[in-house]
Amino acid sequence: MVQTPWLQAAAAMAGDDFEGAADGDAQIGSLPDEAFARLRAAQQLLGGGQRAKGGTQLRRALARFRQVGATAYLRQGAALVADSA
Repeated sequence: MVQTPWLQAAAAMAGDDFEGAADGDAQIGSLPDEAFARLRAAQQLLGGGQRAKGGTQLRRALARFRQVGATAYLRQGAALVADSA
């Protein structure tokens, strides 16, 4: 099977490598997919006690969600900010 950037990002997402998926999605220019993967990465990292890395991923996710006008995901991100404070 040919490994394309799309397949690599999808495989990373399916394997719970959300940071890898987000980076892959950013490389191919898929802003909505990158934002969602960064939100999942933030949830994973914050849940594991990695506040600094989780906060970085969350800020990046929120910036992308603003770019694409994803208000429902912005609300989810805002709730995650409140929960992690």
